[in-house]
Amino acid sequence: MDSRSVSVIIPTNRDGRYLRETVASVRAQTAPVGEILLIDDGAPAPGLAAIAAELGVTYVRQDASGLSVARNTGVAAAHGDWIAFLDDDDVWHPERTRSQLDALTAAPEAIAAYTGGWYMDAEGKPFGQGWPAPAASAHDMLAGEVTFPRITTLLIRRSAYVAVGGCRSEMEPAEDNELILRLLQQGGFAAVDRQLVGYRRHSANVTNRGLPGREAAMRGLRGHVNRARRRGDRQLADLLARNLRRYRHDAADENLAEWAAAAKAGRLSDVLALSWWAVRSAPVDSAGAVARRVLRRGQPG
Repeated sequence: MDSRSVSVIIPTNRDGRYLRETVASVRAQTAPVGEILLIDDGAPAPGLAAIAAELGVTYVRQDASGLSVARNTGVAAAHGDWIAFLDDDDVWHPERTRSQLDALTAAPEAIAAYTGGWYMDAEGKPFGQGWPAPAASAHDMLAGEVTFPRITTLLIRRSAYVAVGGCRSEMEPAEDNELILRLLQQGGFAAVDRQLVGYRRHSANVTNRGLPGREAAMRGLRGHVNRARRRGDRQLADLLARNLRRYRHDAADENLAEWAAAAKAGRLSDVLALSWWAVRSAPVDSAGAVARRVLRRGQPG
């Protein structure tokens, strides 16, 4: 496979603090990419165009429109057959593109490949265990039996991304998983079970989507279940309904943990919002989450 067919898209609306390190990690790939596009989503800080020129990357500026539109803008401007999205503060292992291209060569029917990754702090120091990328079928992912890969680890066939309509702004902040749901209905993904993407955690990024993320994720899953049923695709509808049930169970536990933290901190508005979500969106699962929490507290130990 020709590695020059890879386009890397970096959406940003920040000051480019980590961009040099981010781009350097792409330049260090053992299978060089064809192009790097920096999509400036109306960043208020000046100087991104100058940084892009310094780094020799393609610069595209748009009015502030959100991450989904920025990704779609990048894909529209890209020339590669394969697309990789890179956050403006993350980095790649030098063997990322080569490993994924090799996996896609071995699985020519796949429409994307994914990897695991590691966490790093603001200074780039790794911490924690990171996350794996076990091989899984589209069936298992659609059913929620295996966690979706992270969009920042995906190498996606450009034609497949365009065919499903790209990212949808109305699904933010769960637009990445909703995109993956649509892609999985087109074909399977190849796995590279290595930590090849470094995810930077610092004060300026968002690591917990919280209540808005849960609401968007459930809305997206329900929409896909309903559309599959209207098409008469019972098998897909059943898979997605299983995914929704699993997600609702886990989301109830997450919601309860946030509720407890908000109550302890005296954030009444958050307590009310989280309580309303539990009653409106997942009453049975939320009751189960409370029961499990009580049981855990009652255990010796």
